[in-house]
Amino acid sequence: MEGKLDPPELRGIIPRTFDHIYRVIEGTPSKQFLVRASFLELYNEEVRDLLAKNAKNKLQLHENPDSGVYVKDLSSFIIQNPAEMKEKLASGRENRKVGATNMNLDSSRSHSLFMVTVEMSEITDGQ
Repeated sequence: MEGKLDPPELRGIIPRTFDHIYRVIEGTPSKQFLVRASFLELYNEEVRDLLAKNAKNKLQLHENPDSGVYVKDLSSFIIQNPAEMKEKLASGRENRKVGATNMNLDSSRSHSLFMVTVEMSEITDGQ
């Protein structure tokens, strides 16, 4: 999913998506965008916020009839560019549960979700 940073043609879908989001934003000057990122881990039926100051705290899933399932108190960060997005991904990855297996020395022992939310609004001239 992440691939390798160099050479660029070996980048995976995740860094390519980050770049694509900001290319579209830059190519749409008539709209205003807000991009936010969150990162969570599911491990042993527990949810943890990988970007929180204390990533060991367990969070709870809730359901809202109007908006669906959400994670209470999950942190969300405003992201200005692909480099910031990659920094958040790397920071959260460091907090994941990993352990060695026969096939992979850094095997993940969990599932994770890196969520990107893009909000868009029209730019008005004040009328």
